[in-house]
Amino acid sequence: MYIAFPQHRKDEMAQYSLRHYGVSSWQLSPSMIVLHFTESDTASSARNTFANDSPNLGELPGTCAHYIVAQNGDVWQIVPTNIRCRHVIGLNDRAIGIEMVQRTYGHSSTWADQQILGRPAQIGAVLALIRSLQRRYGISSGNVIGHAMANQAPQFRDLEGWRNDHTDWQTQDALEVRRRLAAIR
Repeated sequence: MYIAFPQHRKDEMAQYSLRHYGVSSWQLSPSMIVLHFTESDTASSARNTFANDSPNLGELPGTCAHYIVAQNGDVWQIVPTNIRCRHVIGLNDRAIGIEMVQRTYGHSSTWADQQILGRPAQIGAVLALIRSLQRRYGISSGNVIGHAMANQAPQFRDLEGWRNDHTDWQTQDALEVRRRLAAIR
C-alpha cells in the first residue's frame, strides 16, 4: 500500500527541509499529528495524488501524508512514519499526517469535519489510529491538531516565511477529536 518514496524523493525532502527548517533531513521523529481531509471521494484517488510527486507551490517533493482513512474505516498507511511527508507547512519536520476521505461539495470545512465526526466507522478508525501513534511515539493529545491550526502551533517554523492557507480541521473540530480521545483512554 506504500507509495514509492525512492532516494530521489528523499533527497527532495531533505532539500525542502533545509530551505524551510534549516536541517537537511528526510527522516522523521514524530512529535505531532496533523488532521486533514482529502477533498476527494476515495482513498485511492488521494493515494494517487500523493504518489505522483508533482511540485506543489513550485517545489518538490510533492505532497503526501502518512495515512489515509476511508469513509468505511479502512486505514491505509502509504508512507512509513520515519519519513517526512509534505502535508503541513511549518510542521513537516515533526508531524505525522492523517488524511480522512471527505469532499466539501461546496460546503465549508467545518461541514466536512462534521461529516467525518458523524461517521462512526471512519472516526472510530481515526481515533484508534491516533491512540496507537500516541502510544508508539509518546505524542500528547495537545499535539494532535487540525491543519487549520498549524500556523498558531508553538512548534510552527518556516524559514521561507510560508504560511498555511488550508481550513481543514478547524480548532473546535480538532478539540472534539481530542475530547473523544480522552473518552477512550
